[in-house]
Amino acid sequence: MSSTEKMHRGSPYARELISFLQPYCTTRNVAPGEQLDLQVNGQSVCYLILEGTVAIYRRSDNMMLTTARSPALFGLANLTDIYFNDYLKTVTPCLTGMLTTAQVEAVIKENGLWGLLSKHLMFVYNRLYNNVMPQGAPTAYEMIRQQLIKLMDEDESYRNAITAERYIREKTQLSRSGVMRILADLKTGGFIEIEEGRLVKINKLPARY
Repeated sequence: MSSTEKMHRGSPYARELISFLQPYCTTRNVAPGEQLDLQVNGQSVCYLILEGTVAIYRRSDNMMLTTARSPALFGLANLTDIYFNDYLKTVTPCLTGMLTTAQVEAVIKENGLWGLLSKHLMFVYNRLYNNVMPQGAPTAYEMIRQQLIKLMDEDESYRNAITAERYIREKTQLSRSGVMRILADLKTGGFIEIEEGRLVKINKLPARY
């Protein structure tokens, strides 16, 4: 299994946690582009992503942090008093399950799952730190290069549905003109192939711009 496949598999503990939580959740089919908030009607909630892919956004600046494929869970950190107010958006058609954090806590207590939960959270935050948080102070090109590689690793259906420029700007907050200029230079140089704004292929990205 490649490192890319391992990255996209997500937490190895998610499936087991979902098996305990799914009987108590309300499931529904969700169309692409729908926002899922971690607080509904004043209650903290958790989401089980049973089928499909979602993107995770930071609410303070609407920056996309990463994407995640099923099986995945979100909202478990809000079992504590530290409230994370990020939100999800469905990227593909999804089958989701929702239950309150109070329900989650009851299931975890009843089945003695605190150890499993802690392993899952440690995996998630380790991935966030190593794969999402910026390392040092990268240049605009270095950020664009990194996001092009990540975009190429996304599901083909998602890659075909979003322009490279939008994907990069949502994850970096760089200016549209700056992103477009660098993408145009990379396309002209034969480093990438783009059709109607969609990334088709990466040939070879230079380390420096």
